[in-house]
Amino acid sequence: MKLFPIWALAALCLCLGQVASSEKLINCYWGTWANYRPGDGKFTPSDIDPFLCTHISYTFFGISDAGEFKSLDTWLDMDDGLGYISQTIALKQRNPNLKILAVVGGWNEGSTKYSAMAADPAKRATFVSSSLAFIQQYGFDGLDLDWEYPGQRGGAESDRENFVTLLREIKETYDQYGLELGIAVGASEKSAAISYDIPAISQHLTFINVMTYDFHMALDGYLGLNAPLPEVTESIDYWLSQGAPAEKLILGIGFYGHSYQMSDSSQNWPGAACIGPGTAGAYTRENGFLGYHEICQNNWNTVFDQDNGAPYAFQGDQWIGYDNAESIQLKMQLVESRNLGGAMMWSIETDDFRGLCGESYPLLKTMNRALGKEVSGGGGSGGSVTPSPTAAPTAATTPTPSPGGGSGGSGGDCSSSANGHYMTVGDCNKYYQCADGIRYDFQCGSGLYFNPTSNNCDWEANVDCPY
Repeated sequence: MKLFPIWALAALCLCLGQVASSEKLINCYWGTWANYRPGDGKFTPSDIDPFLCTHISYTFFGISDAGEFKSLDTWLDMDDGLGYISQTIALKQRNPNLKILAVVGGWNEGSTKYSAMAADPAKRATFVSSSLAFIQQYGFDGLDLDWEYPGQRGGAESDRENFVTLLREIKETYDQYGLELGIAVGASEKSAAISYDIPAISQHLTFINVMTYDFHMALDGYLGLNAPLPEVTESIDYWLSQGAPAEKLILGIGFYGHSYQMSDSSQNWPGAACIGPGTAGAYTRENGFLGYHEICQNNWNTVFDQDNGAPYAFQGDQWIGYDNAESIQLKMQLVESRNLGGAMMWSIETDDFRGLCGESYPLLKTMNRALGKEVSGGGGSGGSVTPSPTAAPTAATTPTPSPGGGSGGSGGDCSSSANGHYMTVGDCNKYYQCADGIRYDFQCGSGLYFNPTSNNCDWEANVDCPY
């Protein structure tokens, strides 16, 4: 592949037209299983700043062998457990413009069930009706279908055509209710040519999330950058050349890196040999993978590869290729230069959302600033645009840490209380959030109490309820 220096892209940005930044989408994919990560890696709905995303993509849901839409973690999702769905939908009370999508599929769900569903008219009808019912019941704004991948991983050659039929049938139904429909797609020409009839699928979609990352990892046998700018650009240009409307293409950005164990620590540049994946991180606990919130805390030697528009870092025999604020700024220039519909990231919970290395959400805020959106800095999980008060939400939410728990200010008056979450006086099932003097009321799921010690909705037996 022919590489080109960063200045070439910068020059291109000056001479190509741009669309208004206010029209750009910022889609925040969220791996909800981060709830189970230890320490500062644990991520709950209350850690989301709803003003830094136009869309939140809640992952993942799945399907049965019959094609029925279903939760993959009912304890996490439903109100008789942690109630994360309700908690997430409640974010729209703070930002009424926020869209929240239910994402079905993902790598672990595989391809064979989706191949069988797409090939069978009865199973397709079951999927369309059951996904619609689920979305309407819980208040989602649409569906993101992340089938990885049609025609691959055990799928059939007919998947390419059947995928078009499936999307058309979903759209015909969803359009009646004003629901959005997106997909996540393999980025490279090699993968996309197998899986997608690009002009045909494009007409049935609100947007297309292009997964422009995971270009290199340890199984390659050599050190490689996660998302080199030339390969990202080549992939986007392929989708455009095949008829995808620019305004529907959403550029993918990785908030993580692939790590390696070097064969020879003195040969620490891209392309040098590796033995295998790097050591697992303290939060994500997966060999060969580190979230940005883990990377930024490592005091490793860092190099910015100018030709590839991306950084890498190394120490001892460990090496990682990833994205930082500088490389993301370059990718956002690509969004503008190609007039794309916006950008998405995988995934929000691996940004430095607590501000452990400086300001909170540094990568997500870089994306916003690149599109001309004003965001404030600061540490912690706040520091964004001041929310506009709306009707108080009633769904359950996992609280953020609050100063001392308890019942907040005088009689629950937020004007005299620090920002945080507090138990409602007289009712342990309810609590409220104070945000810049504004009170938002919440309620835990049935049988659950607000626990001011763990700052979460918890089983009644685990809460010392004073009422």
